[in-house]
Amino acid sequence: METLKYTTPVIKKGKEVTFIPKGSSKLAQAALNVWYIEYYYNGKQVRVKGGLNYHNDDHIRKQYEADVLLQSIKDDLVHGFDPANPKAFVEQERKALMTLADGISLFKDYHVKHQSRSKTVGTYMSKLNALSNYIPGALLKDITTETLENFVQSKISDGTYAHNSVKSAKRIFGTFFTVMIKLGYSTSNPKDGFDKKIKSTKEVADKHTPYTDVDLKRVFNYLDLNDKYAAFFCRTIYYTCIRPGEIRGLRVGDINLTNGTITIRASVKKTTTDNKNQIVDIDRNFLKELEKLNLNQYPKDYYLTGSTLNIVGETPVGVNTPYEKLITALKNIDKQDLIDNPTIKNEDRITNKGYNLYSFKSTSNIKKYNSGWTLSQIMKANRHGSISMTEIYLKKLGTFTDTKHLEVPAI
Repeated sequence: METLKYTTPVIKKGKEVTFIPKGSSKLAQAALNVWYIEYYYNGKQVRVKGGLNYHNDDHIRKQYEADVLLQSIKDDLVHGFDPANPKAFVEQERKALMTLADGISLFKDYHVKHQSRSKTVGTYMSKLNALSNYIPGALLKDITTETLENFVQSKISDGTYAHNSVKSAKRIFGTFFTVMIKLGYSTSNPKDGFDKKIKSTKEVADKHTPYTDVDLKRVFNYLDLNDKYAAFFCRTIYYTCIRPGEIRGLRVGDINLTNGTITIRASVKKTTTDNKNQIVDIDRNFLKELEKLNLNQYPKDYYLTGSTLNIVGETPVGVNTPYEKLITALKNIDKQDLIDNPTIKNEDRITNKGYNLYSFKSTSNIKKYNSGWTLSQIMKANRHGSISMTEIYLKKLGTFTDTKHLEVPAI
């Protein structure tokens, strides 16, 4: 049997009272003494006063506070308190009492410190804060696999989560607890063992829908007349398949018209698994757009899309600026359509077709494929790490493929 490291703590009340002044009492005189809690830890005497002697004129209150302090010390010792290393116990208790909400706050700080993209952090926070609101005040150590399953099932039941949302939530919860384990606030990952049968049958709204030929022409006709900046930004996506966030970070010095290349610096890339720059070839049609900008007149550190007035500018535009300008254009096209045809169906309005900035990338990839590009060539042009990632941008390929004039080979 393991020997106890400590003796049972007791209250010490000083010397025995031998004289009681007139009008006083033995208890009142005892209260005037210096009180403390005493025990021995690994053979060494430990005395704890803990503020007991602030109330020497009130024996009842002093006795009460001594009893509370005594019980507190006993509880701490049972749970591993070492008077020689009190900070370790405080940290242990802090981890044990860590709430899910506090853990989420630490998780956010961790990703900000590691310079994760703000959009990525926002996606994490959306799912994690929803979980925290589902079980307010819950301790981190009490979160189980069943807790996560019940939460996700509740979101499926109320129609909030579609299939992709379920997958995203599981991934985010796994990442969250991996970080908590790394920081020492958790010992296991409750996402492990998540029931794979928990799935949503809710249809996912169209996202990154490729433009039809008619709508693509209408959008660029409108932008060319009303928003030169958005027209250039959207053409850049279409011709280069560079991500919108990366385009915002491109500088004039990244454009080499002589060699026909664009350098995507490591600091600009969305994917940061390495510190290497990436090179994108400039399509001859896009070269004409770049030549119109007369880039030689600007300093190398100016941003290619840094000004909504002049296109090239000294500082990058806001994160949402290109997207908002496109959405404004789509809404204005809708307004004109309603004037021309007041009975237009809701689903036929251009703002309800799932178009966004990434739609230009999807459209570009589908047109590449239909004009003879191979999957591997499209993958390289997109700087994707796998064919499966490229296929995501080709999932609407069937919508733009005509088979009615093709003949099935005879048997």
